[in-house]
Amino acid sequence: MTNIFSGDLRHRLRIEKKTNKIGPRGQALEEWSEVGRMWAKITPMWGMELEVARKRQENVSVKIITRKQLAREMDSSYRLVHHDDIYNIGFVNQASDDLRDIHVMCSKTRV
Repeated sequence: MTNIFSGDLRHRLRIEKKTNKIGPRGQALEEWSEVGRMWAKITPMWGMELEVARKRQENVSVKIITRKQLAREMDSSYRLVHHDDIYNIGFVNQASDDLRDIHVMCSKTRV
């Protein structure tokens, strides 16, 4: 993994976390609540990178690169939203301690 430059982080993403609520009739409801925003780089995965990622999580196809401090606590209970695109997090690839970037492997769906 290599460090990414600030100018590469050109996509503004909403960070959302799944929350459970009780509806008016006592039923369980799942909602997504915004917990923050971040700048990131969205890139499709290809070739060997995609093959290796799919061994860990079958449906991932997109890599989102951001700063480590912004994505440190994210896991599959979060999702990222960019315009009409929803990125469901498959796993977060923790970079070594000396790098500032983090790679979030996601599957993409549309609203």
